[in-house]
Amino acid sequence: MLSMIKQWQTRYLHFWDRLNVLRAGILGANDGIISVSGIVLGAVGADLSNTTLFISGISGMLAGACSMAGGEYVSVSAQKDVQIQKLNAQMQPGERITSLYQTKIREIDLLNPLHAAATSFVSFLLGALIPLLAISLSAPSWRLVNTVVAMMVALSLNATVSAKNGAVPLHKVIFRNILVGVATALITYVMGTLLGGNVAG
Repeated sequence: MLSMIKQWQTRYLHFWDRLNVLRAGILGANDGIISVSGIVLGAVGADLSNTTLFISGISGMLAGACSMAGGEYVSVSAQKDVQIQKLNAQMQPGERITSLYQTKIREIDLLNPLHAAATSFVSFLLGALIPLLAISLSAPSWRLVNTVVAMMVALSLNATVSAKNGAVPLHKVIFRNILVGVATALITYVMGTLLGGNVAG
């Protein structure tokens, strides 16, 4: 199975496209974890029913995945347009590389917006499933704690993948990831508590 995946990557994902897909996957998973954690914890703060909480989580998961995929498609398409423009310019007679810092673009280097969009969509869904399952499978009294713990563990794992072979120490990357997640959870939970109290009153 792994050999088939590697063959597919070698055939369809070349160096720059692989980097772009990796970036889209890491960001998509991270956004899925944090966004849906924030949504469901806001619903917990508002003391919403199980059904409302689950629907909120599913809706946020699907909306976020579509948003991420659309954003990646538009962004990478713009990058590809610039690459194509550069590639066409290189083919003009008399075109020369005027700087040591400029590099030639080859057709094999062109990015594929669909690859980034699909990766972002799937990774967002997978990341979002973690807090959604944590809150759905927990007893009411443990929803908050279990979801926050699941979010922190998931963010730590995602940070570990993103920091692989990086120059920044792993503990700093994990800390930043968790800090953003906890801040998001705190803001949405407090907002849900305030709004839920106002509605109940």
